[in-house]
Amino acid sequence: MGEPPLPLGLSVLHALADAVASMADYKVCPRLDAPATPERVLMTVERLRKQNG
Repeated sequence: MGEPPLPLGLSVLHALADAVASMADYKVCPRLDAPATPERVLMTVERLRKQNG
């Protein structure tokens, strides 16, 4: 699978995506761009809030 740090970095991205998806009761799979900076994560959260009322 390669070096261990690569899968560890991906696990952080997936954990962030799961946390954002929890805001919509896991009914959507949010699109997070890499690098998932705090600003981009916040923009995704705000977009989900607008979509779900």
